[in-house]
Amino acid sequence: MATIPIIEKLAKKVIPESIKKKRRKHRYEQLKSEIASLSALTEQRFYDILRNELGLEKGDTVLVHSSVDNLNLAFPFQNILKLLREAVGDEGTLMFPTYPLKTSYEFLKSGEVFDIKKSVSYSGILTELARRLPGSVRSLHPTKSVCAIGPLAKELTGEHQNSPYPYDYCSPYYKLMNFGGRSVGLGVKSNYFSSTHIVDDYLKDEYSVLPYQKELFKAKCINYSREEIRVQTYAHNLKKMVFNIPDYFNNNIDKEIATDLKVNGMNFFSVHSKPLFEKMVELAKEGITIYPRYFYKWKWKFKF
Repeated sequence: MATIPIIEKLAKKVIPESIKKKRRKHRYEQLKSEIASLSALTEQRFYDILRNELGLEKGDTVLVHSSVDNLNLAFPFQNILKLLREAVGDEGTLMFPTYPLKTSYEFLKSGEVFDIKKSVSYSGILTELARRLPGSVRSLHPTKSVCAIGPLAKELTGEHQNSPYPYDYCSPYYKLMNFGGRSVGLGVKSNYFSSTHIVDDYLKDEYSVLPYQKELFKAKCINYSREEIRVQTYAHNLKKMVFNIPDYFNNNIDKEIATDLKVNGMNFFSVHSKPLFEKMVELAKEGITIYPRYFYKWKWKFKF
């Protein structure tokens, strides 16, 4: 039913911003207190989680989503990068989303320039540290860029600017599948798993939901050669970004393919990219997506 989301939207409009800020601050402080009460993870325990709970192996190609604030660590948080690199080895490649502070639509509307070398990542402090590492390579996309570290870094990131659809076959998110890639969440649930949008961009007009704003932006970007170029891209319609990926996984996806898990009371998730993509495409053709049905196109058919 669409009734509850509509009521929630109306409530958000009438509640003063000052009260919203107080609620957000209260929730944040409550979460910090809850995390601090959990048993702290040592480096050895964290490495065990990467290898045994999340299943990372030498040579893996991995997209990492993270929130350091949601982890109670008994070691400096920057050592997570060292542990990740140890888990996949020198032959493995790590990727991190490196998005701007503003929403995609706000960023593109503002006309702000994306500088591949200088634009800061606001996808978590771990992603900014990864972006600054020697040898890190970043994709040239104004709002959905990815930085990568490892032997496949250039191959994964090199064509992101060539399609207006930020998650289609030119993107690092899609290319990850070509290498039997994985995605993991550290301190986050799978609602942070952005690669679900690969299915949207793969099916495009055949998909049951139109997730983007109509406007095609031509964003100013500065590449590694310090040239200013224009990258065409669409921006997601945030009003439609309403979904519960953990529930979608629980109801539709085998746990061997994608699952959320709790370790020491903290959130993690693990995804095998290609099997998940293939299953999500199959489900989408049956009318099952991550989006609520009230966003479905009215002419859309359940079989095509």
